[in-house]
Amino acid sequence: MRSPAASFGHRLRVWLAALLSASMVCVASSVAHADDLSGAQRRAALEFLQAMASGEAQAVAYALHPSEVDRLRITLQQKLRAEAERGESTLRSRLFGAAMPLADIERMTSVDLFRALGPKLDLRARSYAELQGLAAVRDGDRVLAVVKGKPPRERGATEVVEVVPLLPYGREWKAALPSEIDARIEDLLAGRGPRRPGGAAAGVAAASVVAGVEAPAGDTARSTPDILAMLSAAEQALVDGRCDVYHREHLSPSLRRGLGPRALDTLIASCGRSVANRELLIAALRLVQRTPPVYEAGGERAVYDLTGQGLPYDRYVLERIERRWYIAE
Repeated sequence: MRSPAASFGHRLRVWLAALLSASMVCVASSVAHADDLSGAQRRAALEFLQAMASGEAQAVAYALHPSEVDRLRITLQQKLRAEAERGESTLRSRLFGAAMPLADIERMTSVDLFRALGPKLDLRARSYAELQGLAAVRDGDRVLAVVKGKPPRERGATEVVEVVPLLPYGREWKAALPSEIDARIEDLLAGRGPRRPGGAAAGVAAASVVAGVEAPAGDTARSTPDILAMLSAAEQALVDGRCDVYHREHLSPSLRRGLGPRALDTLIASCGRSVANRELLIAALRLVQRTPPVYEAGGERAVYDLTGQGLPYDRYVLERIERRWYIAE
């Protein structure tokens, strides 16, 4: 017969063993469980990776779950409205360019807004001919699709493991907004974008212009004083509503000849009637004045990269004819 002390010790050991077993079950149940990837999940992951490989923001937007693109639009529009109420425009300029009015951003659909953001997001990924599904890992309301991508034959033989977040979409699946894209947008809002093009080389070229040395063809440099004077005069003509002066004195003679008299008259009349048209032209001139150009044709052409500035075109071109600068494109 066991003593009371021995019986108590035995019961204590049994209780501790049961407690330890229960704790191990709890810990094991808290670890994410990996399942096999379904065909629908693999298709959604492939659709998203192919869209990213295309570099087309619109294709990426359509590959994302609609609720994710809507969430992004609503969040950014709320931030921009709050900023406008404070009389500021820093975030709007960082995301869409200084020339993009808030009213235009508020009219955008979710896909249109994502497409407008595209140039700032550096959307890219490797191209794959097919995907092998490795696992589906539950992560809250999302599933992380772990896949191994096989590249096209001409792109080598190395297979790459990718992780694509997915959300249910009826009986199918669509990609959720990856945290990498969220992080890029956060960087843009905080002003942590990549270094301006040109780097140290641009600084050296700019210094040569300040010293009075003409920038050779292909160099990036600061606009010369005569360029800045022309741009300022063109801007002032538009501010004063003198559309005829802007078009007849500051557009390149070759551009005016290409347009023809009737088309030129139509442009002048449209500029005079529409404040929005004049504001767009003024915004472009102001952006050009603070953007370093690339000089071409022996320094006779100045090309300005205005990508991502909210304008309907990505470049602005000036040309020099008989020692005078004109707007060429």
